[in-house]
Amino acid sequence: MENQLIRSEQKLEMIMQHASMGLAEIDRTGKIIHLNTKGEALLKPIWIANGMRENNLYPVLEQIAPALSKKIKESPKEAGQLLANELHSFSQLSGGERIERHFNFMVIKIFTDCIIVGFEDIGDKYCTDKVLQQAILDRAIVLGKYEIASNVLHDIGNAVVGFSAYLNRIKHSLELDNSENLQNLVGFFETQQSAISAAIGDVKADAVIKILSGIVQTQKNNQADISKSIKEQQNIITHIQEILNIQRQYVSGNGTNERNPIHLDIIINDCMSMLFASLNKRNITVSQDIPGDLPLINGDRTKLMQVILNILKNSIEAIDVYAVEKSISITIASGPGLLTLRIQDSGKGFDEATGKKLFTRGFTTKSSGTGLGLSSCRAIIESYDGTIDIASCGPGKGAVTTIEFKV
Repeated sequence: MENQLIRSEQKLEMIMQHASMGLAEIDRTGKIIHLNTKGEALLKPIWIANGMRENNLYPVLEQIAPALSKKIKESPKEAGQLLANELHSFSQLSGGERIERHFNFMVIKIFTDCIIVGFEDIGDKYCTDKVLQQAILDRAIVLGKYEIASNVLHDIGNAVVGFSAYLNRIKHSLELDNSENLQNLVGFFETQQSAISAAIGDVKADAVIKILSGIVQTQKNNQADISKSIKEQQNIITHIQEILNIQRQYVSGNGTNERNPIHLDIIINDCMSMLFASLNKRNITVSQDIPGDLPLINGDRTKLMQVILNILKNSIEAIDVYAVEKSISITIASGPGLLTLRIQDSGKGFDEATGKKLFTRGFTTKSSGTGLGLSSCRAIIESYDGTIDIASCGPGKGAVTTIEFKV
């Protein structure tokens, strides 16, 4: 029986000694009665960094987890579990550099003078969880923006439909005009000019006919101008509705991943139409140097619009409202197997250190930014075997974005 007890104690001691987490047996004063291999490996760097003696656990706990030390000291006398899975984070000097460490603790009181403290370094898991939580937060932000965008697109769509209905009413009214009746009246006066001249005189009769003829011609000119304007507005509405449909597909996630031949200059024009109000409000001048015989590129229209819209919006926001020069230039050049788009602005620019971080996911220079835009843009462009780069000569000297597509 005694041998069995001895063997059980030896087994228990072996299990504790080689456990995957640190285990320390202490008495009520914090004196370490037993410390396993893993526990010694975790605590030794802390003891050395802080010049502590290695025979008591309380000084270590007071250094890395003061609240935990207090809980153990003030715990009731009876046995039982004092705490489980309690996270404590602290910084530690290592190789001249201060690093963050994260320990998870559990404490069990066997009896008054026997307390088992378990601890493990969960730094990797903590960082993974933190990245995952940030990813979930980023996704929630994006989904929130999608919901807002969906509502905005819906409202814009309703407004466009209403505007189109008013234009159709005006067009219908023009079709019911009385210019033909006026023309008939002029014709009648011309056939009766002799009789009218006898009644009111040649000069007055001639003046009446000229006035009526002038009214008819003016009305025809006005109607022609109005009809032309209505046609142009209807073309713009059709164009806006096409853009809205593209954006609805993108927001709903139903956009196609098929790549079709695309005119890059048409995408630029669509983006400019969507940003016209912002450019006009800020009095930003936009110049374009785009040849008319550009080669086609194979791509997803929605995704390429997303990239160019993002770049143009960044340029608009980078230009101070009180700046003397407010300009954006867009140029496209084609070479052997290559199409190069350059968007240059007179904005605030950036330094070299900032330039190196621009495409880092989560990095942003905006107070309300998420740091996802440029990272997504690079992913889209690189999926076409293209490249994107943003450069600046320094703060206050603007920036230039260069995107190269293979054709």
